[in-house]
Amino acid sequence: MRNEEKNKWKQKSSNLPLGIKAKVGLAVKVGAVALGFHVWGIDFIWVVLGFTFCYDILRGIFSCLVSLVALTGFFYFLFTHIF
Repeated sequence: MRNEEKNKWKQKSSNLPLGIKAKVGLAVKVGAVALGFHVWGIDFIWVVLGFTFCYDILRGIFSCLVSLVALTGFFYFLFTHIF
């Protein structure tokens, strides 16, 4: 019974509302895009838009490439050390 009362009073999260944390993250992203646009121009915006809209496709391609490198390394080890 006493443990239940202690657990009830324990604070499990920060005092900041979740919305403030999300707004700070959004501000950082917008600032990074603005800085990239200032440094590299309109091409940076196209790269950001392409990455945003094709994220799932790019992640699949990257996963495939990582698997290919792992298999190549495995077969290289297999043929050089075992055969």
